[in-house]
Amino acid sequence: MKRQILSSVTQDDDGRQADDVGRQFVGALARGLEVLSAFARRDDALGNNDIVAKTGLPGPTVSRLTYTLTRVQYLDYDSRSGKYSLGIRALALGYRAMSGRYIQRAARPFMEEASKRFNICTALGYRDGLDVVYLEHTHGASGLILDLAPGSRTPAVTTALGRALLMTMPAAEREAFIAESTRYLSHPAQVKMSLKNAQKDYEKNAFVLSLGEWEPDVNAVGVPLRLSGPDMPMALTMGGSAHRFSPEMLREEIGPFLVELAGRIARSVSAEN
Repeated sequence: MKRQILSSVTQDDDGRQADDVGRQFVGALARGLEVLSAFARRDDALGNNDIVAKTGLPGPTVSRLTYTLTRVQYLDYDSRSGKYSLGIRALALGYRAMSGRYIQRAARPFMEEASKRFNICTALGYRDGLDVVYLEHTHGASGLILDLAPGSRTPAVTTALGRALLMTMPAAEREAFIAESTRYLSHPAQVKMSLKNAQKDYEKNAFVLSLGEWEPDVNAVGVPLRLSGPDMPMALTMGGSAHRFSPEMLREEIGPFLVELAGRIARSVSAEN
């Protein structure tokens, strides 16, 4: 199926593109979205010629669009194969659109159980740029209920969820990310030291902590969510009042529980796919 999005585009009297729904239509945006739509299957990796064949767009147009989409992280380029795949920002949009679908469906019952057991907030999310984005959030009856509705964003380097996601990165990429992120903080040296401690915690215990570094009165623990296949890296966090959830409690009780919980959710997601 070729060029469905642009099928109604015509030339106006001045030779400029117009469309039958009015001049609000942005043809360049439509063509860029058509390129993204060519990646219909999760395992698709496409070269420019493949995209031309799928969309019917001219080759030079496709080359410009794939270059632009790569620069803004909606496509990833593999120089060895000369092909593109969906990038982190395109996947992020997809995950937002998936609110309430299979990962959330699989995770939410486990998260609710955890929140009720410990009277604590539990959240699921992924990284987008220097932030983490929350997909799902449950809580107990605690007086401190974190404002983490789906779509909420927090800094990656100061939150347990973000730190857990950093642990999924190759070391060089993680160091570059930390250097970039801490440029915007008022106490970068303190955060960098805390991140080194998080790395040690992860190597020893498979979880990371954030102790009053996102919000002064909030302590939290985070773990990566290991999903099979090409899914975007995701993580889980549990946290609440620093008065109720001490570092010792997080390390000795909640952290090990969260590691086990992440394994149960990953197995449930795998069983659904």
